[in-house]
Amino acid sequence: MRNRWLLLFGGVFVVVGAIMYVLAATLPGLYLAGMGVVLIAAGFLVGPRYSRELTAPPAGYAFTGERFVDPTTKHTVEVWQHPQSGQRAYVLAEDPTRPTRGS
Repeated sequence: MRNRWLLLFGGVFVVVGAIMYVLAATLPGLYLAGMGVVLIAAGFLVGPRYSRELTAPPAGYAFTGERFVDPTTKHTVEVWQHPQSGQRAYVLAEDPTRPTRGS
């Protein structure tokens, strides 16, 4: 979701900055358009905190013992990790009533 905001504000900054520059040929217009380009680049480069929740862990992944409640979906999620690459996968818990780690 945050990437959309970066792209939206970046686009608005570029358009408003370009209009300012064309109408008044001012340095602030160039600066605003430049900041818009930076925001757009950040919107494409910054990834989400974690990928979407899966219903089953991918092959070769091991359960880390971590469980948490996703604040956006309110689902209990288990964390699985690939031993060689370290890549993590977030899987919907089969038994959401089981306590989370540390509880």
